[in-house]
Amino acid sequence: MLFNNSIPTRAPALFLIPGMLIGLLLARSYEVHVGALIIGALFALTFSLWTNIREGNKWLWIVSFCLGSTLAFWTYGQARFPAKPNPYTLSLPEREATLTLDVERVLSPMNVYRSSSGIAKVLSASKTSPVKAKSRVYFRAKTTEDDDYVLQRGQRLQLTGVLYPIVVDDDDSFEAYLKSTGIHYAFERTSALNVFKEASVFDRFCMRANDRFDEYLRLGAPANTHLTNIYVAMLLGKKAALSDEQTERFRMTGTMHFFAISGLHIGVIATVIAQCLLLIRVPRRFSPWIGLPMLYLYVEITGASPSAVRAFLMAACFWFSFAIIRQRSPLSALATSAVAVLLIAPEQLWGLGFQLSYTVVLSILLFGLPLYESLLLRTHPYKMLPEDSWTSGQRAIAWSYDKLLLLFCISLSAWLASAPLSAGLFGFIAPGAIFLNMLLIYLAALTITGGVIAISLASIGMTAICSFINHSAWVCLALMDGLVQISLRIPGSIYVCEQFPQSISYLTVIGYTGLLFWLHSNRERFHSKTVLIVPIFVSAMLIIGTVMSHSSL
Repeated sequence: MLFNNSIPTRAPALFLIPGMLIGLLLARSYEVHVGALIIGALFALTFSLWTNIREGNKWLWIVSFCLGSTLAFWTYGQARFPAKPNPYTLSLPEREATLTLDVERVLSPMNVYRSSSGIAKVLSASKTSPVKAKSRVYFRAKTTEDDDYVLQRGQRLQLTGVLYPIVVDDDDSFEAYLKSTGIHYAFERTSALNVFKEASVFDRFCMRANDRFDEYLRLGAPANTHLTNIYVAMLLGKKAALSDEQTERFRMTGTMHFFAISGLHIGVIATVIAQCLLLIRVPRRFSPWIGLPMLYLYVEITGASPSAVRAFLMAACFWFSFAIIRQRSPLSALATSAVAVLLIAPEQLWGLGFQLSYTVVLSILLFGLPLYESLLLRTHPYKMLPEDSWTSGQRAIAWSYDKLLLLFCISLSAWLASAPLSAGLFGFIAPGAIFLNMLLIYLAALTITGGVIAISLASIGMTAICSFINHSAWVCLALMDGLVQISLRIPGSIYVCEQFPQSISYLTVIGYTGLLFWLHSNRERFHSKTVLIVPIFVSAMLIIGTVMSHSSL
């Protein structure tokens, strides 16, 4: 049967997600008495449990459970989200304040102007401050000229500076990103850096390791090459290492995701670790207990960006299924990791990285892989011949066809999920990314694999071999960069739609997700032309949004 090895669609955590999303959205917009929400949630969840025990109407159980989970997460969101700033307060001019900050993320450890920037949680604030405790701010702190101090995640700072409300002039700006994550104020022109509490020993170790890895990845680099910066950006997530020109061309071609520590990086590195453990005869059921701590250490060394943590949680859910000898379901791992992420950091729901990563992976699992199986069954060049009778040439052709078809289906499904969000939030559609990513994904995987091996060898003193492997990685990067530059010159590879309505973007994503689950309600639909409704729907919505964007100019 075609779908005997398909992705299992049973994922209990999926039932939580609709209520979780709606509840958090409501908590962000409306404040309701907590007692009323708790009573309503308990009543709805009790009713759903009673319905389930009595084996009553299935839809009645689903509706009552979704209502109960919505009210429960509405309550949770109100408790976790900081109070939304009063519009009047946001309209006030900038003012001086003294804040005690807990550094959550360092965006720029030190630039040429001896300035460091990051995102921090406010622990305490002076009475004149418009931001209060538990709020998050974007800050920029400056060190003295003779101070080589570098900002670190986990530090506690006490600074006096100027607070001003963030104003968004462009939906595709850094300010828009900050506002979408619940950050409404910037804190700049601060006093001298006053470290109230140092980062933990582990955080300092991770920062030193990051600096060492940066040096290892540059070993043997020829003079005046731009490839080392791309190499460091890809392996360590240091997007600041890219020049403005490099950033723009990777962004416009839809390939900027290679420089965010995310699913590709975590998946490749997890595979490398798993294979190394197999080589030293570690049983599969024990390998997660060794491999996952190593994988998490990499996540922390690269700065524990939200995308890296999300990818790690999904990998952990899937890999641990080996340890407990259960059916391995990538969809279940994806849903479980999404619930965990939103429980830990519910504000990530408004982050573009969260939206893109989960919609793209969901699309690959529910559309890309089933489409690949269906097309392979119907179009395989030697499907009528027994595999044992294939010649070596036929095997080579079959292997090449299989890999190309898999890459095409994965790239197409990823594009269908990401194109609406790219159009609405970035103002462009890149159809050329479908074929460009097919060419780049293996090169990127080889680069990441080579970088991990090079770092590992350099860490035990084998720097000469590390330099050699770095050169092989730079060859892959040169090919990647060249292909990206060529794609920019191909007519029709990128369409600009600067006023694409965001409402159309999110309606397209919701409709697309609904279609995927509808297809899986009867998997035989992948055999027929019914499957074409998915790309037709997304394409039609993109055309509608593009027409609306041009008519609004």
